[in-house]
Amino acid sequence: MKSILFIITLFVLSGCSKKEKPVEEKLDGNILRTLVSEAINGIYSANQQLSDLIDYSLPIDSDYNSLIIDSLKLNNKTFYYVLLEFPDPEYNRFAVYDSSFSPQLLDKSLNGNIYQEKIKVGNKDFIKIDEVYLSKDTLLLNRLSLYQVDTSGAYLAFRTHTKFSKPDIVYFQNITEISDSLIKTTISIMNREDRFVFDPSEKKYISSQNIFDEFINNEIKSFDYEPVKQQLIDANTSN
Repeated sequence: MKSILFIITLFVLSGCSKKEKPVEEKLDGNILRTLVSEAINGIYSANQQLSDLIDYSLPIDSDYNSLIIDSLKLNNKTFYYVLLEFPDPEYNRFAVYDSSFSPQLLDKSLNGNIYQEKIKVGNKDFIKIDEVYLSKDTLLLNRLSLYQVDTSGAYLAFRTHTKFSKPDIVYFQNITEISDSLIKTTISIMNREDRFVFDPSEKKYISSQNIFDEFINNEIKSFDYEPVKQQLIDANTSN
């Protein structure tokens, strides 16, 4: 009789231990889409899981232009990203998460109409984002950002403008070479060139000149016009 009771006790204890074992939830595209939709609509718990993707200090706005959710798989590790575009650029978001919901990058600085694609250059995987937006309601700009994703996470590796249009003239900066260590560009201002060298410590392609961006900044400052539409001026990116 004692042996039977002992066996029953062991069975009950083992059953309890299995029930108490937590099940770790893994992120996938469907779960991410649901969480983002809930966060946009003001559900606090969903936004917490996404590490405050949405800024609730702003009025809730669920009327977005587009929502893109995609993934990138590297060495059996999957990263998921969210690209949100709103009529008001202050709400725009680009975020990268790993499959355990850990945030790898959050960029709040994107403007205008936003386009994305995944590209591979040498040994590097990038999410490429192009923005088209207005400054001072008249000047049209195109800006290119490359976010590198590797097994250690995600980060903004390169950002520069590629086009600047005034009412009477258009200027371009074209990428002529891109590799693991270098990005070269040509600029339609006196046929000049720029070189962006990859700095492993900063995890960025860096130019000592930034010719085109400096030119654009000066042009915008000297352009005499009072803006009406809201725009983002300062970068707001974290990773």
